[in-house]
Amino acid sequence: MKQIPMDRLLGVTYGLAYGDALGRPTEFLKAETLAKFGSPFRPYVGLNRPQQGIVTDDTQMSIAVGRAALGSHKPGPLTGALIREFIRWYNDPKSRDGRRAPGGTCMSAVGSLKRNPKQWLLATHTDSKGNGANMRVAPLALRTDWTWPQLSAAAQLQAAITHGHATALAAADLTAVAVRMLLEGVAKPGPALLDHLLAYAYDQRTVYHGDHLGHLWEAAAKYPIPTFRPSLIPSGYTGRLWEDDASWPIGAVVKRPITPAPIRKHRAAPKSPQEFIERGWDKVIDSLLGIYDAPRNPHQDPCKVAGEGWVAEETLMVALHTLLCFPDDPTNALRRAAFTNGDSDSIASVTGALAGAAYGRRGFPAAWIENLEYRREMDSLTARLSNAAGC
Repeated sequence: MKQIPMDRLLGVTYGLAYGDALGRPTEFLKAETLAKFGSPFRPYVGLNRPQQGIVTDDTQMSIAVGRAALGSHKPGPLTGALIREFIRWYNDPKSRDGRRAPGGTCMSAVGSLKRNPKQWLLATHTDSKGNGANMRVAPLALRTDWTWPQLSAAAQLQAAITHGHATALAAADLTAVAVRMLLEGVAKPGPALLDHLLAYAYDQRTVYHGDHLGHLWEAAAKYPIPTFRPSLIPSGYTGRLWEDDASWPIGAVVKRPITPAPIRKHRAAPKSPQEFIERGWDKVIDSLLGIYDAPRNPHQDPCKVAGEGWVAEETLMVALHTLLCFPDDPTNALRRAAFTNGDSDSIASVTGALAGAAYGRRGFPAAWIENLEYRREMDSLTARLSNAAGC
């Protein structure tokens, strides 16, 4: 097992929370609205005061996954721990204080788990590949004592409990693996990282972790969930986004229209667990190939290259593309990720986890630390995961 410096481990947890906080006020805003704020690469685009360090459910659920990972990696204990931590998050008043914008799939699935915690296969949304599956997975990569198959199974399981779509499982798996590769120096942020991830994805195409996932592949066919759900996007945002931003007047209102989720057509049910998971990996591989040779333009909205990030595979690809656009510049990678046309907080959160794994917490401004909500939880969780891994 390779020893990882504590600064790099802290980079993962702090990076995901920094990105989440940076993207929280810009989530749901379109490019034409964001253009009114000017360039994102300015000093006051940061966590310059406590109000700017408030995070969303992305960080809260990442903490929940990290806590669950402190125990055994065996299927039974990890499943129970994840369910307990998700219900704990659901019951936390801070998760419902109007600042977090939790995803409808997570709220619905965990609400069902609260009523019947022993039947997660009935609670999960088998038609959902939302980014809630992989925006919370990064802390699992800190269990560096786990083998790659154990990390893969754990990443897919934590996704499957709420998002049972095969693509959600594969994208969460690849997100955790990307963080682990950067932590261990298997690859640095660059083309070689995409090479390694593509090779890993091809290797995993038909690997179904039955000990963890059970009969999920059959449940996806037996228990279809309605594909039309109203969005839970709030109707507006009032106030400045960033400190000292004179270009945006106090009291200005940004409209966030409520749009319904698209109706998707179901494919024929998979005939085997291998066929089920293969469908997910094929979609992730297609998305990865889509950014493989894309020009790395730091001034271009990365959502124009890889999609708006509302679904799991797009979130990872936008984050990877953004990371590669800013070699040795993790702070501006986060700023760019937060000023995107899509799901900015989740995109920036995954970008932050990747950048933190590569460059450590010292890669971000030290002044941000004191303004970050849950910073004490970040310190404690990282230390406990490091101890559990024997680092």
